[in-house]
Amino acid sequence: MAFGGHGDKHESAPGGIQWNRASPYAREMAKWEMDSHEFGPPGRPRGSHGGAQPYPAMFYKVKRSTTGGRVEVTEQQTAESEADARNLLSRGFYNGLAEAAAALAETEQTAAVLAANRNSNDRNMSDKAKAESQAAEDAHDGHLAMVPETPVLKRQIKS
Repeated sequence: MAFGGHGDKHESAPGGIQWNRASPYAREMAKWEMDSHEFGPPGRPRGSHGGAQPYPAMFYKVKRSTTGGRVEVTEQQTAESEADARNLLSRGFYNGLAEAAAALAETEQTAAVLAANRNSNDRNMSDKAKAESQAAEDAHDGHLAMVPETPVLKRQIKS
């Protein structure tokens, strides 16, 4: 009698045990698979409409790790309906880790471009403008992408 008492012939291979697809064991496994598999096509539907169900879905907020540069999950919440999903999207959550990591990378890229533009503009500024820019940078913690403009009063010609 072979493995599991099924009387099935099997052979050992580098990937593990490969079952004869015509065996009763393989036919039973095919019934429980939801995707195409080594045992054959799916034998049971995924849901009433036959496809993946959009809800419940996990939504994430992420940030970049201070050590190592990995993406860290700061918050996660489950959306049970489309209304919950819209609410979470409006609060800065993203549907799935891949989407959250892509949004974080895009935000970082935008900040890098703004910083490069600012450094380029700083090279062409006068000493007085550079001092004003440095004062604004010192008053702000973290990266300051743009220095607030100080209104310049035009001279009034007296008649």
